[in-house]
Amino acid sequence: MKYDFTELIDRHGKDAMAVDAVGKLPGFAPSKPKEGFDTIPMWVADMNFPTAKSIQEAIIKRA
Repeated sequence: MKYDFTELIDRHGKDAMAVDAVGKLPGFAPSKPKEGFDTIPMWVADMNFPTAKSIQEAIIKRA
């Protein structure tokens, strides 16, 4: 199966802790980065790539 790992999803505003909680939940989420630096979400539970079409189709068929 071929899969494109270059397409990224904008996760802002979608309750993704790795991007929406940064600097907002002390002790639970990472602190805001220093001025001039970007946040790099690297949480294992979050997925920044779309689900493969074959997986979506299998879930829909099963449901």
